[in-house]
Amino acid sequence: MFGDYPNKLPQRVSFLLLPRFSLIGFSSLVDPLRWANTISGKELYAWETLSIDGKPVSSSDRMSLLADAAIDAVLHTEMLVVCAGYDPQLYASPQLIGWLRRQESHGSAIGAQDTGSYILAEAGLLDHYRATIHWENLNSFAEEFPDVKVVDDIFEIDRNRFSCSGGLSGLDMMLHLIQCQHGQDLAAAVSEELIYSQRRSAEHPQRLSVQARLGTTNPRLIAAIKIMQRTLEVPLSIPELAAEVHISDRELERLFRKNLRTTPAGYYRSLRLEQARGLLQQTSRSVTSIAVACGFGSSAHFSRCYLALYGVAPSRDRQV
Repeated sequence: MFGDYPNKLPQRVSFLLLPRFSLIGFSSLVDPLRWANTISGKELYAWETLSIDGKPVSSSDRMSLLADAAIDAVLHTEMLVVCAGYDPQLYASPQLIGWLRRQESHGSAIGAQDTGSYILAEAGLLDHYRATIHWENLNSFAEEFPDVKVVDDIFEIDRNRFSCSGGLSGLDMMLHLIQCQHGQDLAAAVSEELIYSQRRSAEHPQRLSVQARLGTTNPRLIAAIKIMQRTLEVPLSIPELAAEVHISDRELERLFRKNLRTTPAGYYRSLRLEQARGLLQQTSRSVTSIAVACGFGSSAHFSRCYLALYGVAPSRDRQV
């Protein structure tokens, strides 16, 4: 189980790096382990980097890391973390899926960073487990893998499965691991060395609040935006939206123009198009299906709005 005291020290952590993995995400997983060793004066953790073919792996910022071994050269891992970034579906080969399933059969604790959760789900290793993924991928991930209990926390631990959502969330997850295995004092000391004074719990939201993201504290405006975010598939009319937040249509219009320099209808539409773009780039659903799911009455109207905002037709903006 993740967080249990290991049977022997050092606990060995294997990091499988897939092409275009996040370098900051990987570093946030490794550095806490290094500092735990340094501060304790003991070799509590050891680690290795793996790649599919044993060759160096290029990260999303085009910096390459050497791999210690190819996956087929490693028969058993004690604790495995799949580190991925863009287009994880390109690397879910039968070779990799088979190797991951063998690790699971050997009792390895298996986890993922960022879109590495996609690879584990593709292998069936997250069925009936809770898991998280980067917020941009949450909706499409939940739709593609209905047997996974998808949560939007920054990290999630469910028995011998663990996942973190990307960015610096791995740092919070590894500090949690260190605390569970070696105590609060060591975890706090590692936090201080990393100048990370605001440790986050697993349930911390991935995204900034509406207030912080938009730089506004107007309660009616914030309430209206939250309603918009909840009703993308079946949008409310602007009069209905105004009634929900107990102001007039004209006052709602004034709030949006003053604070966001757009109209309520324009902002609503941009949220729906942002949702649509995520589905286009991360799923194989048809353009028509996505248009309906994002509150557009016809694919033609959807395509016109999409082209106006992004400068490309939806059918040409796919990555799957």
